[in-house]
Amino acid sequence: MSLRARLGLGLVAALAVLLMLLATMRAGSWDSDYATVRARHAAPPSRFIRIDGVDLHVRDEGSGPPVVMLHGSIVNLHEWDAVVERLRSRFRIIRIDWPPYGVSGPDPHGIYTTARAADLLAGLVDRLALPAFSVVATSNGANVALEYNARYPGRIAAMALSVLPLERPSQTRKVDGRIRLLGWLHNQFLPDYHSRYWYRLILEDTSSPGFVPTEEFIDSLYDTNNLPGAARRQRAYIDSNTRLFKTTDVGAVAEKVTVPVLLQWCELDTVISQTAERSIARFRNAPVTLIRYPQLGHFPMLEDPELFSADLAKFLRANTPPIDAAATAR
Repeated sequence: MSLRARLGLGLVAALAVLLMLLATMRAGSWDSDYATVRARHAAPPSRFIRIDGVDLHVRDEGSGPPVVMLHGSIVNLHEWDAVVERLRSRFRIIRIDWPPYGVSGPDPHGIYTTARAADLLAGLVDRLALPAFSVVATSNGANVALEYNARYPGRIAAMALSVLPLERPSQTRKVDGRIRLLGWLHNQFLPDYHSRYWYRLILEDTSSPGFVPTEEFIDSLYDTNNLPGAARRQRAYIDSNTRLFKTTDVGAVAEKVTVPVLLQWCELDTVISQTAERSIARFRNAPVTLIRYPQLGHFPMLEDPELFSADLAKFLRANTPPIDAAATAR
């Protein structure tokens, strides 16, 4: 057999293997499974609390005035690990994976919206019988916090928000070419699967120069976002969110806030389009404290947890109810 023929057969064989891999991946054979992912990323002190049919992944740690932390899109409650480690000696910190993210769910009602996440949070707050509490939230988690405040007034004592999306994000930001290429490949061939490399690039592209995410955190994104049906649920949430930004004034919900607000503003973030000044203006009925971080990007709690936590703790100590009024039995 000639060299050309052998090369041709080799190319055909390689193409056949590639097609078989694509077929198995599209069929879900490479998906994570709930049992393995929960064992890996939801071991104690995690627990699951069922709210309106949804098994919410919850972590309730520390002691002191209660603080609820809400992660951003794509990620999960482990986004706050380094902050919780620094604050749990002074505060009782409750975190959840709000659907469609992390290992919570799926939702038997098939509803994946900001309003639904806020309602599930409300159910958890009632189940835990929390008194007035503070909220720490970032990215789309901040939208969930603001929606909760609007739908359930009088429950939140203070709000600390970072990377706050009150307007439709700009589509002009520069995105790493590798992300654009991988995004196209995923959309064309594997819309329900993304690689670890993809999540590494996303974290690095939206954070400060030189930031290196931990392998453990990348693994948590890869495992949870590749659970069966996770990508479809996330697309449903993003589509709902996009419609809201196109058809309503999402930022108007900030006018419902009357409690102290901390904005931990990251100057290197390229995901959020509105300025700090425009954000402050939306909180027309609340006192706002602004702290600027010229050196931080979209994940300040990961990029510099020491600085982020110190500023956050100072605000929480000054604006949360005293310990004797906030303490409750679990």
